[in-house]
Amino acid sequence: MEVKSNWMILAEACSKLAEEAILTEALLTPKPGLVDAKDSGAHKDMDIFTFVRSAVSLREGFKEMFLSGATSPVSRNGLLAVIRPIGIRMEQEMFEATKGINTHKGIIFSMGLLLAALGRLMKEEQIDGDRMPALNPKDTERIFSVIMGITEGLVSKDFANIHQKRVLTNGEKLYLEHGFAGIRGEAEKGYPVLRDEVLPYLRHRKEKLSYEESLLEVLFLLMRHVEDSNIVTRGGIESLHYVRKEAEKFLAGGGMKQKDAYEKIQIMNETFIRRNLSPGGAADLLSLAIVLGKLEKLI
Repeated sequence: MEVKSNWMILAEACSKLAEEAILTEALLTPKPGLVDAKDSGAHKDMDIFTFVRSAVSLREGFKEMFLSGATSPVSRNGLLAVIRPIGIRMEQEMFEATKGINTHKGIIFSMGLLLAALGRLMKEEQIDGDRMPALNPKDTERIFSVIMGITEGLVSKDFANIHQKRVLTNGEKLYLEHGFAGIRGEAEKGYPVLRDEVLPYLRHRKEKLSYEESLLEVLFLLMRHVEDSNIVTRGGIESLHYVRKEAEKFLAGGGMKQKDAYEKIQIMNETFIRRNLSPGGAADLLSLAIVLGKLEKLI
C-alpha cells in the first residue's frame, strides 16, 4: 500500500480547497455580469457547466503549485520560474476542458501563487503534520509577504520590452495606455484589497448574513476597489469608474442587509449584460478570499 508523505497529503487538501473555492465562486448567484447558476452574465461563449469542467481540470496543477513552494530548493524570488511552466500547462488543460474558452487563466496565476506561497511558508516555518493548521491573521500576513517575495520585480520584468513589441496582449495595451499593472501589480503588492479590505471585513463583521450573502458582500467590496482589467478591456476606463460607483452605491445602501438586495443585484446584472461588462478580476479575488477565509476559519 502506498504511503503518502505529509507534503503530498497537504498538497491534496490545498488543491481540493482551491477547487471548492473556484466552484463556489462560479455557483454564487446572482452576480452582476458574471457567469452564475442562473445565467451566463455578459459571456456569450460559456455557462456554468463550462466553469465546472474548467475548475475540475485544475486540481492536479494546483497540487503541484503547493508542492513546488514546499519542496523546491530555490529562493522565494526564484520560485516564480518554477511554477510558471506548471501554470502554462494548466492553461492548456483548461482549454482542452473548455474547448478553447478562457475561463480561469487569471485564477491559475493568482491561486497558483497563493498555494505556492502557502507551501513555502509551511516549509520556512517548519510546520509538520498531515493536517492543514488553522491560520491566524499574522500567518496570513506572512503568506502575503511570501507572495511579494515571489513576484518582486514582476511588472517591470514582464513589461520591460513592451515598446518594442508590434502585437500586444490586452494586458500590455492597458499597461501602455493607462499604466494598469493588472493582476501582476496586485500580486506584487501582496493583494492589498484582500489584506486591507476583505479579510478585515470577514474578521470583524457583526451583521448576521448567510454564507451566500457574506460572499456577495465580499464580491461588491472587491468590485469597489479592484483595478479590473476585464472591465476596462470590455468597456474602457469609464466602465471601470461606473462599476466601482455601482458597487459603492450598493454597499452604501446597506449591501446584503437591504431587503431588496437581490432585486438590486438582478437589475445591475441586466445593466452589466447590456453594457457587456464582467468584473472577472473581482471574481478571481473572491476565490482567493474564500480560501483564506476558510484557512482562518472565518467562513
